[in-house]
Amino acid sequence: MGEINREKIISLAGEAQKAVAQLSRYEKIPSSEIVGSSEKLGNIKYQFVVGIEACIDVCQHIASKLFAQVPESYAGCFDVLEEHGVIDKELAGQMAELARFRNLLVYLYRRVDDSRVVEMISRTKLITRYVQAVAVFCGL
Repeated sequence: MGEINREKIISLAGEAQKAVAQLSRYEKIPSSEIVGSSEKLGNIKYQFVVGIEACIDVCQHIASKLFAQVPESYAGCFDVLEEHGVIDKELAGQMAELARFRNLLVYLYRRVDDSRVVEMISRTKLITRYVQAVAVFCGL
C-alpha cells in the first residue's frame, strides 16, 4: 500500500465542490423552466458528470493507494471506502447511485429523463457530504 496524493485529492474535491456550486444555482428554478431549456439541462448534466467523476477519481485513488484494491465498477468503488470506514454505508449507497446516474448521463444521454435530471439536483449535497468525509479521513 502506498500513500495518497493529497494535492490530487484536494484538487478533485475542489472540482466536485465547484460543480455543486454550479448545480445549486438551479435549485430554486422551477423544473418546467429547466426542462424547457436545453441550455440549462446541458449545463446541469455536464456539471453532474464533472462533479461525480471527481468523486469517483478520489474514490479510486484512495482505494488503490491505501487499500490496494481496484474496484470492478465506479459504483462499487464506494463500497470499498465503506468497508474501510472512510464513509458510512448509507453514503456509500447514495454515492453508488450517483455513479450509476453519471453512467446514464455519459452512455445513454438521449434516453435520460429530463425530469429525473432536475430531481437529482437536490442530491448534490451528497457530493459535499462525501468530500467532507474524505477530507476528515485523509486529514485534509
